[in-house]
Amino acid sequence: MYGNKADNLIRLKDCGINVPEFIVLSEDNGHPDGFLKPGKLYAVRSSCSAEDAEDASFAGQFDTYLNVSADDVYAKADAIRDSFRHAESYSSQKDIDMSEARMNVIVQEMVDSDVSGVIFTANPSGILNESVIVAGRGLGEGVVSDRTETTAYYYNLTDKVYYYEGRESILDNDTVEDLIATAEDIKKILGDYLDIEYAVKDKKIYILQARPITTLKTDDPLILDNSNIVESYPGISLPLTTSFVDLVYSGVFRGVCRRILKNDKELNRHSDVFLNMTGHVNGRVYYKISNWYTVLKFLPFSKKIIPVWQEMLGVRNKNYDKNDVKIPFFTRTATYFNCVYELVSAPKNMKKLNDKFMVINNDFYANYRDDMTPKELKALFDEIKVKLFDVWDVTLVNDMYAFIYTALVKSRLRKRGKTDDEINSLISGISDIHSMMPIKTMLMMACTKDNLDEEHYAKMRELYINVYGDRCLEELKLESRTFRSDPDLLDKMIESYRADPVKLEETYKNIMKPRDSKDQPKGITGLFLKKASLGIANREISRLNRSRIYGIVRLIFDTVAKSYVRDGIIANESDIYYLTVDEIWSLADKFENMQRTVSGRKEEYELYRQLPAYSRLIFADKEFSKNHLSVNSYKKTLSDNELAGTPCSFGIAEGEAVIIKNVNDTYDIDGKILITKMTDPGWVFLLAKAKGVISEKGSLLSHTAIISRELKIPSIVGVPNLLDTVNTGDTIRMDGNTGKIEILKRSI
Repeated sequence: MYGNKADNLIRLKDCGINVPEFIVLSEDNGHPDGFLKPGKLYAVRSSCSAEDAEDASFAGQFDTYLNVSADDVYAKADAIRDSFRHAESYSSQKDIDMSEARMNVIVQEMVDSDVSGVIFTANPSGILNESVIVAGRGLGEGVVSDRTETTAYYYNLTDKVYYYEGRESILDNDTVEDLIATAEDIKKILGDYLDIEYAVKDKKIYILQARPITTLKTDDPLILDNSNIVESYPGISLPLTTSFVDLVYSGVFRGVCRRILKNDKELNRHSDVFLNMTGHVNGRVYYKISNWYTVLKFLPFSKKIIPVWQEMLGVRNKNYDKNDVKIPFFTRTATYFNCVYELVSAPKNMKKLNDKFMVINNDFYANYRDDMTPKELKALFDEIKVKLFDVWDVTLVNDMYAFIYTALVKSRLRKRGKTDDEINSLISGISDIHSMMPIKTMLMMACTKDNLDEEHYAKMRELYINVYGDRCLEELKLESRTFRSDPDLLDKMIESYRADPVKLEETYKNIMKPRDSKDQPKGITGLFLKKASLGIANREISRLNRSRIYGIVRLIFDTVAKSYVRDGIIANESDIYYLTVDEIWSLADKFENMQRTVSGRKEEYELYRQLPAYSRLIFADKEFSKNHLSVNSYKKTLSDNELAGTPCSFGIAEGEAVIIKNVNDTYDIDGKILITKMTDPGWVFLLAKAKGVISEKGSLLSHTAIISRELKIPSIVGVPNLLDTVNTGDTIRMDGNTGKIEILKRSI
């Protein structure tokens, strides 16, 4: 699809791309008349037939001349041909046959540009869905030769957001968007991965040349996607958390595949897949989505199951490699029986898991001491890890159980003419859903505090911390503070509810109101609904227990931190979160001062906090994090005052929007509409105060959807560009019946 530069320009011009007038001089066409005019200036560039080979490029080896007068054009063309004859060393090194190569010369009218530069339609460092625009004032010669101060714009093509690196923003937002749009048009003509030179004069874009990025590997991309996992790990997660996430997911997925395959030889053949279920880039956690598809392909009827999984987890980009994973015939046949058996057994196995977890949880707190040595704590950690990995994978089987029955219910009810709103109200779990118990108990404590003596209330507080102390905002980040790790947080939360007694009583009565069970479907649909609700309820139980597991791990590492501070390994207890699991346990056997390592990582994470949070990153090879010296984030503001998403809970709300980006900050959300990227289970404490909730991410089974239905507040999830459009203080109207959002008044 790619041609030489002259052929590319001809194709672009024929397709309507704004290319300055040009001619192509070959060795045979002499000096054509009519194009060159006295007083005009021209750019004279090479166009060698071998210049952009598939695995090599002569870029920069042939001369280019700008601002050439008409009288000097042919002399400069001869000079370019001479440079062609001097490229023999490079061609020999790259083993490129130059015997048939020919050097043509492009003569193009100069554009006296205000700004010029290069657009890479993929980041040459290896990010395929990130375009990079390099811009400098004046002519492109200064940009390419580094004689002009430049600014680089990094544009994520999936999320359509960008940031820039440089002293100043040279391009305004409209020009950036126009350059990206032009590049997308050129990709349709020439191919996906291009190096495009451009010039901008009086807001008009001129394309000067385009050629392939020849050094970019594109045959086996690595796709990172934050669908669903962003619910558990929104924003930045520190190294201890991300390393523990890798450990958990690799163990759990190996376990679930052992259930399905029941063939250790086949299991070991795919060990690289299990060890790479998650990734972390720029301080954020992602699924390595292609490996997830590989695991799903172990299942029978995977082509039917994958779309269900995509819908339930809110995966927007539905494209994936449709080729089957090669598994021996008898093993593949056995997976049908194994899968059915595991799905049928899911409710029973979930009960066993819950019972076993409670034993493990109680044993831990019976054996834990705050004076344990790092080696003793490591032994405790390893014991818990082994016990839980042997059984925790059943939670994934239960997820599939819930997803399948939810999909069956939706399918049957849609055939009966039920709307999605009516269906969503049915598929919302059961009234005693475990995610609601912490908030119900807390509201009860807030309501009854004045009627209890100090000793009785202290016992209730202690009991709450023992049972629900690990459920908090961003509870799966080990660096998060919980009611268990900081009991003062519980007191502050209860007092915040008590500040408005009228609202407290109203909320308490509403949340304790029995669920309306009328109009429940009967027969097969009713049976499917019960199974879906059971699966969802078990999912919530396992998530509550998961928060307790993270509470145990958090306590272990908090205790290790105290020891390492005393030994001088780290300066502060919170520094433990900037080390990985392996690093922490290696220090138990061998002393090493990690303060410089921690300091360096803190600097890295300050940069990561300035970068946009991408929903998808596609790497040409291995993932990597950004390493800029400085960045300037850009917040895109849209003029359109209407948005739409997936409605999840009935009701219409109108009021002031409040954006929550950092859950550790204090917010006044009473009677306001909460706007966020994504919630996690601990957000229930905030949602109970809100008038409504809207999230940029989410799906039918996300916590935003489930908890808002239980709280009977309107909710909308999956709203593209939400945080780029709505600002704190905006007056908005949300319709939880249709998913429509209107910005009625902008904040000043």
